[in-house]
Amino acid sequence: MRMYKSTISFTLIIVQISLLAVQFITGMIINLFAPMNIQPYSSYPFMMGYMMYIFSAIPLLSFHMMLGIIIGMVSIAMLVISAIKKDNKILVLSFVEGLFVLMAGISGINFVLSGLSNNWLSLIMSIGFIGSLISLFFILQLNKI
Repeated sequence: MRMYKSTISFTLIIVQISLLAVQFITGMIINLFAPMNIQPYSSYPFMMGYMMYIFSAIPLLSFHMMLGIIIGMVSIAMLVISAIKKDNKILVLSFVEGLFVLMAGISGINFVLSGLSNNWLSLIMSIGFIGSLISLFFILQLNKI
């Protein structure tokens, strides 16, 4: 059995990887089964009306978005813990992982606002997911004793 420098860091990494796996599955379900007639945000006079419309059309989307917020909070927790421990390599990788999560989140919100029609935003979202996952595996490798 391999030992890790910190059980808190190891636990957060495993939680983050698990959350990303669930996020990927829900994202794929949304992508595969989303209705094709979603109107873009520009066709609605106010944001709340659009979000109510999109959440009623795709109920799983609200879970997917909340999961993304939790993933962002775990990224911040990993960044804070690595800053407290003063491990510069893990701090930089945690920062990069957080940037990938932010990139995926911002492109995801814009993808929803485009009416699920801008494929470039979907691509950026998937690149953010893959970058975050790769960063986590590097952090996991550096965290070994």
